[in-house]
Amino acid sequence: MSVSVYFSNQIVQIAVGTRGKTGTLKQVYTTIAPEGSIINGIIMDADALGGHMKQFWESNNLPKKDVFLIVNSNKIAGKKLEIPSMNAKKTNEFILREFSDLQRESEENTIAYTPIGVDKKTKVKLLYAEMAPKEQLNEFLNIFTEIGITLRGIISGEGSIIGYAQMTLTKLSKTFILQIINGNLVSNVLFVDGTFSYYNSVRCFNEPGTPGYMDDLARSLNQLEQFMNAEKIQSKVERIFVAGTNANDLNIYNQVIRDHGVDANAELVNTGLSTFPVLLHESQKALFAVSGLFDQGAESNFLTNFSVKKDAETEIDPFLKKAIIAIVATLLVMLAGFGVSLGIRIVKQNKYKKAKEYNKSPSVIFTSSEYDTAVKKRDSMLAKYNSINTVVETLDSYPVCNDMVIDTIESTASGYAKIEILSFDAEEGRVTFSAKADNVKDIYKFIDKLLLESIFMNVDHTGYTYDESDKLYDIHVTCTLAESVGREE
Repeated sequence: MSVSVYFSNQIVQIAVGTRGKTGTLKQVYTTIAPEGSIINGIIMDADALGGHMKQFWESNNLPKKDVFLIVNSNKIAGKKLEIPSMNAKKTNEFILREFSDLQRESEENTIAYTPIGVDKKTKVKLLYAEMAPKEQLNEFLNIFTEIGITLRGIISGEGSIIGYAQMTLTKLSKTFILQIINGNLVSNVLFVDGTFSYYNSVRCFNEPGTPGYMDDLARSLNQLEQFMNAEKIQSKVERIFVAGTNANDLNIYNQVIRDHGVDANAELVNTGLSTFPVLLHESQKALFAVSGLFDQGAESNFLTNFSVKKDAETEIDPFLKKAIIAIVATLLVMLAGFGVSLGIRIVKQNKYKKAKEYNKSPSVIFTSSEYDTAVKKRDSMLAKYNSINTVVETLDSYPVCNDMVIDTIESTASGYAKIEILSFDAEEGRVTFSAKADNVKDIYKFIDKLLLESIFMNVDHTGYTYDESDKLYDIHVTCTLAESVGREE
């Protein structure tokens, strides 16, 4: 049996089955990690997460062999590449150069990639390539080592789900969207003419199951169609495969997405891994974990290239290698000749004795102990700093209502209405204001202009009233800001 574990945020998904080109599924598990132990695929509390996973593993008697980790992390960078046909070594070097602008001198990285086809015009290979910090991968390896598990592979959530769709859904449709719903995060994968085209993951601001939540999901689909229009893609979306929801919600959801101008119907994805209805339903709710049961090749596994160097230029030139070998060989011959000399032997023994006595002296041992303690303290403080920095970056993704937002609202209202800002809900990202106009039609023209502004995720209004004292039409408007709006400065 193979085990595929999916880490992202607090919800941990585990799929047990047979790993292969098609894969089979035996059981699906879901567990909730300790709060704050892992955020966006970044380990914040290794002890809490490791302890929880160990207890869950033992209580469910899960296999400890053939275990793969699927991780969704904002520290893993990915991009679609066109690459000429070349061997594996040169392919790795090519990918590393493509990610050179993202690499830091103090950080070691490794790569993985998923083949996604061949360009019909240029005949070059198409890859979805990714780069991950080795430090982060080592954290995952250490957690599972504590459980008694040596991971066979670490694969990114993006690469795994893209490879899964390439292997399965392209047989059902050529131009489609795969939407995976996972709590307040929704991921969308776009394939055009049988080839991966675009991936995005967005946060939903409304509670799951509410009309506003479905509106958030539909809006993310509409963004993909806007991407297709911007890229001048002529193909139309034929099908929308949805995972992570219930079949009963699809009728309502289809009405919502049609209201957003999306023509294709949403349908529940069929993983095809089981004939049992209950297990089939559970498999689509844990699709990221299930995708790990599909063998997408060694190149998609970060551990395959774990020892790849940062730059091909660090390799030793073949001529220099031969020169070094010749020098070393000559040196060995000379040492062998001198080695028979008793005098040299006595000198070496005396030096060894002095060095040994020095290393065992109390002062050296004490100094070494102080150094080890300082290193541990430094590493502990660095880990805390990184944790705090990650939390700050996450908070920065929330929008703010600053002068830029207010200027946008006022410039949009110019010529149509006078506005007054009433409130801003920082937690929900909602700014509420009133608009007054002489003419009712001007108000709706103003609302139409607001809907075109990219900084707003949603615009709601409650109808209008006529104020006899001002002789003006009054309307209250609530705008939900898009992620990170107002943070650019």
